Amino acid sequence: MIRLDHIAKSFGGVPVLEDVSLEIVSGQSLAILGRSGTGKSVLARIALGLMAADAGQVMIDGAPMSAKVRRGLMTQTGVLFQGAALFDSLPVWENVAFRLRHGPKRVRRRAAKDAALEALDKVGLDARVADLLPSDLSGGMQKRVGLARAILGRPRLLIFDEPNSGLDPVTAGEIDALIRSLVTDLGAAAMTITHDMASIRAIADEVFLLDAGRARWQGPVEDLDGAKDPLLARFLSR
Repeated sequence: MIRLDHIAKSFGGVPVLEDVSLEIVSGQSLAILGRSGTGKSVLARIALGLMAADAGQVMIDGAPMSAKVRRGLMTQTGVLFQGAALFDSLPVWENVAFRLRHGPKRVRRRAAKDAALEALDKVGLDARVADLLPSDLSGGMQKRVGLARAILGRPRLLIFDEPNSGLDPVTAGEIDALIRSLVTDLGAAAMTITHDMASIRAIADEVFLLDAGRARWQGPVEDLDGAKDPLLARFLSR
């Protein structure tokens, strides 16, 4: 679905990404692993067309990234932000249905709420939470609401930014399992930005290790334990 070819990006003359190539394909879950400040989030922004690369090319379904292509991509993309990024003043269902109510193809309030309730059910939340405010929910429930918003409309591409950040281990495991099942159900292409190895093992099919702006290791998740890379070994030992 998305192919990045020889991507480079610098800020203030300091290289952040250097000659990075990867592919995100439908039905596959790709995890981007790396230390803080290695360019993981920059890579995701470039893949979505939110930031231009200094060099290299982004292809979406075989077409070069352009304003028109990016607009089409955005209508098919769901994002789970690191901090859930819910609107405090809106009830849960309006957070989930925000795109339907405020996007280019607006739907009626009743239809939007019905769609939100269906998405909430898929992430394990019942209708009773729909009219609550985000502040009434636990951190884990807020993540589920963010995930419901991400999957609304069955997007072709899902982006997860540190999906279990700030959660206790039990809740984090539940969110990871939920993400895995939803990606499989939707048949979507998925990119997860994380440094959590437990999350990677639960969510990912492929792993891409980014270090100092360059691809350091890439392979199937089942090959992690046999990899000889010393930095990857340090991640695995944590």
